Amino acid sequence: MNQIIFFCICLSIFHGATATIHYLSLRDETRRNIPLTNFGYDSLGTFDFKLVNFTVPEEVVDFKESPEDRNKKTEKYGMIGFTLSRGNFISEGVRSNPHVCQLHNIDQNIDALFFVFDFSKERLNIVRSGKIGDLRICYSLMDCPVMPTLETNTTTKAPDVGLIKRIWDKFMPPDNAVAMRDYIPLTVNGTKFATNFSIRFFDDQKGDYQFFYHNCFNYKSTNGISDLVAVDLTVSIVEMNKNSYLSSGDILKPQIYFYLAFLFAIASITWIHNICRSDSTMVFKIHYLMTALVFLKTISIFFHGMNFYYLAVYGHHKELWAIIYYITHLLKGALLFGTIILIGSGYTLFKNFLSDRDRRIFMIVLPLQIIDNIIMAIIEESEFGEKRYFFWAELFMFIDLVCCIALMLPIISSIRHLEEASRTDGKAAFNLQKLVLFKHFYVLVICYIYTTRFAKFLLEQTLPFNYGWLSVAVVESATLIFYLLVGYKFRPIKQNPYLKLDQNSRDGDEEDAFNFKWLYENVQRVQRIQISNETDDIPGLIGGFDSNSDDDEHDEKATLIKSGREVSIL
Repeated sequence: MNQIIFFCICLSIFHGATATIHYLSLRDETRRNIPLTNFGYDSLGTFDFKLVNFTVPEEVVDFKESPEDRNKKTEKYGMIGFTLSRGNFISEGVRSNPHVCQLHNIDQNIDALFFVFDFSKERLNIVRSGKIGDLRICYSLMDCPVMPTLETNTTTKAPDVGLIKRIWDKFMPPDNAVAMRDYIPLTVNGTKFATNFSIRFFDDQKGDYQFFYHNCFNYKSTNGISDLVAVDLTVSIVEMNKNSYLSSGDILKPQIYFYLAFLFAIASITWIHNICRSDSTMVFKIHYLMTALVFLKTISIFFHGMNFYYLAVYGHHKELWAIIYYITHLLKGALLFGTIILIGSGYTLFKNFLSDRDRRIFMIVLPLQIIDNIIMAIIEESEFGEKRYFFWAELFMFIDLVCCIALMLPIISSIRHLEEASRTDGKAAFNLQKLVLFKHFYVLVICYIYTTRFAKFLLEQTLPFNYGWLSVAVVESATLIFYLLVGYKFRPIKQNPYLKLDQNSRDGDEEDAFNFKWLYENVQRVQRIQISNETDDIPGLIGGFDSNSDDDEHDEKATLIKSGREVSIL
């Protein structure tokens, strides 16, 4: 289960990545695999890598020994290095085979470059595999050609020898190896190693690339070492496409955010115009909250577009725009969940109070949403390789899931309340109508959560690397549709079935029904009895047939209420 969570987080992290200028400094690092970057390269995209202050313990590399003895000691521990792969084969291998060092997969014919440290010769050996074996590696971007050149593929068929021997021969180039093709020179300053290289991509090398750090020293099952090997390193990476620092799938995102901000602005103006023209008795507090929500959503998505625009131009966030975006996004998220909870509980629509359960949900979800948005800001401002990154990512996913589940509870409670009311009181038709509308609202919320969470994740994993912007377009368009439908269903007009009865009259009816209910608690049945005048049987008296009485008066009845019976007197 932990492996699946790790894989899902890696995918969501990679596809949610924004900053393309990375700087990461690690001290006493013992992790086996560290994802450093993920980027979609178009033609003429560039990858610039710089490593400084790379230090390993003396137990692994002792500079007092000769290079040959130093190499033998390193072989005892294993290998350490980096991988640059096209696709998710390496990340999938990290998830499915956590006890296998990914630097050993050189014979799998995957599209990857393996960079393995050779401390004895002070170089970073290059092992090429798959269809990207012809990638041109340069000292700097100035040395990389802007047009593809014909390179001889350096990958050759391995001789028919043992697996360990074949892997070792792959990592140990021959003496006639060429710099920047078979290896990258290392600079040694005392006990610290440093190096740098650059890559330019062309049409047949386009794709989504992942860059990993691997410490195979810490696979104790293979080397028998009981202590973890901790290393220090500082990494600087700059990724860029032609005229943009954004990944291939993110290049269109600024325009999409600006277009959608314009549509949300139109929706905001329309809603405010509708509020102003409506009868004041039909405008409830919830309508003002909805007005604030759509306004915050408009400016939030606009600032998100500005944030991406400056990211495309400079390769990192501009502090002012980033702060404004985080603040508006935080307020929007809290207000969105709060508004859905209030609508779902029927607050100000058919009741002027919140139940204890609704209040508890409200007081739990809102702080969680604020915390969740703060965590999102921390994630976006952190680097992949930091240890805290995965902790915050796991916490973000968990809190968001809890909020989405809690969001449905008031709606389900209102549906049950209306179902019971439709069977017990005298307003069955009205309650049934509200019940149907609340079920529609329930379906809308379910669809919104599914689209903005699960469908977004599925789109990010299935779309080609250069169509990542499509998931943003789908999610934000679904959000706009959700806002429009909810606003239409709860618009403040007299014909709206949610609002067609006055709150005071409803409260009065309910109070009267409560006050007079006791009167009829003991009523079992109704029986009519007739009592005739006893003087009719007395001789000499004329009972009931007065000459001055009319026939109509003779048949007149008087009704008495006594002990639950209706009595008629003839």
